[in-house]
Amino acid sequence: MNSSNLFSEKNIGPFQLKNRIVIPPMCQYSAANGQATDWHLMHYGNLALSGAGMLIVEATAVCPEGR
Repeated sequence: MNSSNLFSEKNIGPFQLKNRIVIPPMCQYSAANGQATDWHLMHYGNLALSGAGMLIVEATAVCPEGR
């Protein structure tokens, strides 16, 4: 892949990414009782400001049995 493509825009369905840099999900196991905390707000906020075109958050469970 040509390195210049890394910084070019990319459409994924209806979304347009400003570049092709993707931050993958990383299970940090830092949720309190399965709920997001201030740590998550700061962590994902900093990643969102990094300049990557897409940020994928970690796994979630919608019910206690899924944890």
